[in-house]
Parts: sequence; structure tokens; C-alpha cells
Amino acid sequence: MDKIHLDKIPSIFKNVNLCSPVHVTQKNFEAEEGALLLVEVQNSEGKRAVIESINGRLGTLNTGDVIPVVLGFRKALVAYAGIIPHSIAVGDQLFLLGSSGVVGKISSIFPSWGEPLAVKVLGGIVNEQGQLINLSNFALPIIPNQPHHAPIVAFIGTRMDCGKTTMACKVVHAFKKRGKKIAAAKLTGFSYTGDLHRLRDCGANPVLDFVDMGMPSTCNAQPERVVASAINLVNHLKLSQPDLIALEFGDSLLGEYHVADILQKLGKEQMIDIVVLAAYDFCGIKGAQSVLNELGLSIDLVTGPVVNSQIGVELVQKYFSLLAESNQGEILTLVNLIDRL
Repeated sequence: MDKIHLDKIPSIFKNVNLCSPVHVTQKNFEAEEGALLLVEVQNSEGKRAVIESINGRLGTLNTGDVIPVVLGFRKALVAYAGIIPHSIAVGDQLFLLGSSGVVGKISSIFPSWGEPLAVKVLGGIVNEQGQLINLSNFALPIIPNQPHHAPIVAFIGTRMDCGKTTMACKVVHAFKKRGKKIAAAKLTGFSYTGDLHRLRDCGANPVLDFVDMGMPSTCNAQPERVVASAINLVNHLKLSQPDLIALEFGDSLLGEYHVADILQKLGKEQMIDIVVLAAYDFCGIKGAQSVLNELGLSIDLVTGPVVNSQIGVELVQKYFSLLAESNQGEILTLVNLIDRL
């Protein structure tokens, strides 16, 4: 067991309290989701060498940097997709799947995203007793279901980057100005603290995500674990006795991140009061309506680029008989909708 100094610590370690140097073993470490590894950055020239630190700052990785990482999955359509290899040994090459410090074997590249950054495995990170460390070791405890008092608003989208976080932040800010306590969580997606910081900046507290349940992403092949983790996150939010709970679902309604699985469970448990859909076009709205109906849910309001103009708002009301509101200005319609609960 060696002790090796770190050059930088990525944001995926927000709950780990990792100190430099770290204890590292070069044998008997497994290729499993959440495993903590130590790696060395390979040639960073011309690569996507961005790192998000634990304080949220975006920096640059340089050739030769030694950093801790977490083994995980990513299945983004507009970024990198990566999987966990069957086995891992010292000297193996993996790739940075995102700036938060998650690594894996590349399975797909979105060309305009740039070339992924290769890293070389130096070993598995262990505690002082020589035991391998996993991100799941730092998950929140499982707690009983809490009473449902505060209204819960779910923000879902037809794709990545369609306005979910923007609208969620608007809602948080609007009710914070009234002196209300708002709790928020990002239940699905790939680890990234930028959205969490935005929600905090707008007044949400506490703000949690799936990393707080020990998962680097929610696109693994364990839907039961993802759903159970989401339920537990909501219960932890309820412990803070908020006046309003905002739940953001990263990625899209359909896809590999188990958004629909969680929504179906929350719907059955009557744990969602308002569904806000962020969409780019009318076809996305139509498809989301169909999927949500199958899950026993319905759209309460449409936002996103499709309604960033008045004509979009009018056409959504005409074609779908749904409330619609741009997230680029005041959100009086959604605030009034929440007030009526």
C-alpha cells in the first residue's frame, strides 16, 4: 500500500473528504460502479481537459496530473458515453467521461464535444486499514417515508439542456423572496455540481442529488436502486420541513437514466403535485404527454424554448390545451399554479 499526493480533487468527491496523500493499492481492486481509483492524466493537448473542483470551480487538467476518480457510466446523447470495463489493472487506460471526475471506457463520442481525455490507472484508493473505498460508502442513510405536506414540483424535459434548471431556479427564487423555505434535488443524470450550485444560489436549502446516495450517475443497469435512492432523497428533503420541494430530472423523459421509472413510483405514491415539462418543440410535448399518461401523470405547464415567444405559448394552449410559460421572464403563471395547491 502506497501513499501518493494528489494534484487536484474533482467534484464527485464532495462527500468523501478526501485528503492528500491517499492510500493506494495496486492489486485486488474491482471494476465496479463507484470504485475510487487513482489515475494519471495522459496527453491533454487537444483534449477535453476540464475539471470541476469540489468548490465548483472549473479548471484545467494538465499532462501528468495525478487525480482521484470514480468509476461509472454515462449515456449522454450530446457528450460522451462510457461503460465500466469487465476488469481493471494498473496501467490500463480509461477516459474522463465528464468534468466531475467520473471515468470509464468510451462507448460513444458526440463529435462536436471534442476528444476525450485519457487517464492511466495507478491503483485503487483504500482506507488506512487497506480496504477499498467506494462512493456508496458515503451515501445518506435510508430513512422511513416522511409525511407529505409541502407541495412537490417535478421539472422534466424532452432532452438535455432544454430549460429545466432555469425554470426550477426561477421557482426557487420566487418563493425564497416570499420568505419560504425551499428544498431541491436533482434525482437523475450524470454527476455535475453546476446545477446544484445554481439552485443554492437562488435560495434552495438543502440541495441534494444522486451522488448523495453514492451513485456517479443514474444510467446503470439497476433501476430498483435508482428508484429507491430517489425516494430516499425526497424523504431527506422532507426532514428539513420545507414549504416547497423542487425535483429536477436530468436528461430526458425517455432514455437510459431511469427518469420514467422514478416518475412512475412517485406518481403511484402521490408524491408529485405539479409536473413542469421543458420542451424544444411540439412533437416533444406530444410524446411526453403520451409517456406521462402511461405513468399515470399529466403535464401541468410547458416551458422551455418552444414557448420562449408569445406565439409558442398561444400555440401550446391551442394544440394541447395546456398552460405554458417562458422561463426567460417573470413566471407568474407557474407561481399562481403552485399557490393554488
